[in-house]
Amino acid sequence: MEADNAPRTEAPAEGGEQAEKGLLPIGSTLSLGAVIALLSTTIVSVGMGRLAEVFSVPLSTVQWVSTAYLLAIAVAIPIAGWAMDRFGEKTLWQASLVVYLVGCVLAAVATSVGTLIGARVVQGIGGAMFEPIMLTMLARAAGPKRATTVLSMVQIPITLAPVFGPMVGGVLMDNLDWRWLFWFNVPLGLLCAVLAQRILPTDPPREERGVSRLDVRGLVLLPAALAGLLLGFSQLATGGGIGAPVVQISFGVGAVLLIAYLVHALKMRGVPLIDVRLFATGRFSASALGSFLFGASVYGMMFLLPLFFQQAGGFDAWTSGLLLAPQGVGTVLILPAVGRLVARFGPRAVVLAGMALAAVSTVAYTQLDPAKDTALLVIALLVRGVGLGTTLAPALSTGFASIAPENTGRASSALIASIQLGGSVGTALLAVVVQQQLTDRLGPSGASASAAKTPRLAGPLTEAFGSAFWWTLGICVAGAIVALFLPSAERGGAPAES
Repeated sequence: MEADNAPRTEAPAEGGEQAEKGLLPIGSTLSLGAVIALLSTTIVSVGMGRLAEVFSVPLSTVQWVSTAYLLAIAVAIPIAGWAMDRFGEKTLWQASLVVYLVGCVLAAVATSVGTLIGARVVQGIGGAMFEPIMLTMLARAAGPKRATTVLSMVQIPITLAPVFGPMVGGVLMDNLDWRWLFWFNVPLGLLCAVLAQRILPTDPPREERGVSRLDVRGLVLLPAALAGLLLGFSQLATGGGIGAPVVQISFGVGAVLLIAYLVHALKMRGVPLIDVRLFATGRFSASALGSFLFGASVYGMMFLLPLFFQQAGGFDAWTSGLLLAPQGVGTVLILPAVGRLVARFGPRAVVLAGMALAAVSTVAYTQLDPAKDTALLVIALLVRGVGLGTTLAPALSTGFASIAPENTGRASSALIASIQLGGSVGTALLAVVVQQQLTDRLGPSGASASAAKTPRLAGPLTEAFGSAFWWTLGICVAGAIVALFLPSAERGGAPAES
C-alpha cells in the first residue's frame, strides 16, 4: 500500500498542558526559519532601482531577482511533504538551511544579473521547506476547532517579514553596498541552525517502504511550465508586446507543459508533486485561489511601493521602507480578533469584508501624490493591512477543514505554494505594467527616472505608478469575488463538503 506523503507529526495529547508548552520553543525556532526566508522575499525590493542601474537592465529583467526566488519556493514547496516523510523534519530543516545559506553567499558575490537570479533560485529552494514544516506541525497540533486562531498567529511572520524586509533593506542600501542585502541573512541563518540543533526533536526512524516515490516527471513539467508563463509575462514590456515571437513561444510552451502536468497528475497512481485531486473539493479550490490572490496582493504591492516612494516621491531607501510598515501594523492589530470574527460571522463574510477594505484603501494610491499626500497614503496603507490581515487565516482554515486529516501534509504544501506562486505572478505582472507605463510617459529611460533628481517628472511618475496600482486594486476585487465561495460559517470537526 502506498503511503501518503504527509509528515508524521504528533500533536500534543488532548489536555496536555505540558506538551502544549513544549511546542513554544519549537514553534519559535520554526518561526525564525520562516521569518528569514520571508525576509528574503522583500528585503531586495528597495534595491531594485539600484540593481537595475548596477547591471544596466530594465525593471522587467531585474524583477526576476524577486520573481525567481518566489517561483523557486512555489516549485520546491510541494516536495516538502515527501521530503519530510523520507528524511525527517529536523534533518530536512537543517539541510534546507544549508542550501539557503549557500544561496545567500552566491547572491552576495554575484557579478552579473544572471548569476544573481540563479543564486536567488538556490536561496528559494532552500527556504521553501521552512514554512510547510511549521504550518503542518501547527495545523495538526491545533486541530480543526482551533485552526483559525492558531493559523492567525502563523500569519504574523507571513505578513510582517515581507513588510519589514524593505525597512531592513533601506538601512542596508543607505549605509552599505547592495551585496549586504544578501550577507544580512547569513548570521540569522547560523543562529537558526544552532537553535534547531538544540531545540528541534530528533527524527524518529522511518522505514523506506513507508515513503511514497518522488514525482520526478511532475518535478520536470511543473517548474518548466511556470517558468515559461512567467517569462512570457516579463517579456511583454520589453519583447514587443503580445505579438512578439519570444512572448508567444514562452506562453505557448508554458501552457502546453502545464496541461501535460495536469494530465500526468490526474493519471498518476501515487502522490503527484501538487495533488490536483485536492482541488475537486470546491472549498479547497476557493481556499487555494484566495491564498494565491493574497500572495499576489501582498508581494506585488511590496514590489511597487518602494519604487513608488523612491521614484515618484523622491524619498531615500530607508524612508521608503519605513513607509511600508503601516501595512504590517494594521495586520498585527487585527490578527488577535480574526478567530473571534470568523466564529461570529463566518469565513465568507470576514474575507469578503477584508478584501473589500483592502481594495477601497488601494484607491488612494491611484490618486494621490506620494510627496504631498504622504500622511493620507500611510493611513490608507494601515487600513489596507487591517483588511488583508483578516483574509489569509480563514482561507487556510477552510482549506484544511475541507480535506481528510491524512491529507494535511499535501494540503499545506499546496496552500503555501499558492501564496508564493501568487506572489511571483503578482510581482511579474506589476513589473511589466509599471515598466510599460514609465516607458509610455517618459521614454526608454523612464524606469531610472526619479523625482528627487528631476522634480518636473514627479507628475508623470505618479501617474505611471497610479495606473499600476489599479491592477493591485483589481487583485483585491478578485479576492472578494473568491470569498463568496467560502463557507458562510466556520466548521470544526468533519471536513466540509464542497
